[in-house]
Amino acid sequence: MTWMPELADAETLARRAELARAVMDDLAAAGVPVIPADADPSVTAGARVYVDRLDDESDGGVFVQWQVHFTLSSAAMDALSEGRQADDPSIRLSGTASRAMHDAIAEILTVAGYDVLKDANDMTPFQLKVLERHPRDSWRDRLDAQTARRQEVLMTTAREREARGRAACECAACEVETRDRSGAPEA
Repeated sequence: MTWMPELADAETLARRAELARAVMDDLAAAGVPVIPADADPSVTAGARVYVDRLDDESDGGVFVQWQVHFTLSSAAMDALSEGRQADDPSIRLSGTASRAMHDAIAEILTVAGYDVLKDANDMTPFQLKVLERHPRDSWRDRLDAQTARRQEVLMTTAREREARGRAACECAACEVETRDRSGAPEA
């Protein structure tokens, strides 16, 4: 009998999708180019974040891998297929860029509150597995609070301007509108 890996259940996949979205948001906020999931990998470069649908026992999860530009990737693959060694310029640059970005992305995600496992799969070098995100203060919390404060100030200012404008205006339209709301004209 052949062993077949199991797929994760819908709830697990939903949690992973949410984690992957948060990872992409945090990487983008840090200035790391993130490759959209539906982008053609042969013409893109950046951090590829994806959800593996396998269950946890089969090593599914959320993964991040740096992808060098396809021209460099193609040159390195050609060099490898031609039997050139690791000192070939395209192989060296591709590997160095991938390792540097692998380490940088791991550091960024760790600082952002994620548990990250480097080189989770020895068959896929420079791949990160994002295990979880710890609930703690985030750069987003302060931004959200600041946005809420600004919105409240804008709304208060708009209400005050509207009230001042109505009080200063004695035209028939404003008087009718004021009467309609309160039942009697303002004094």
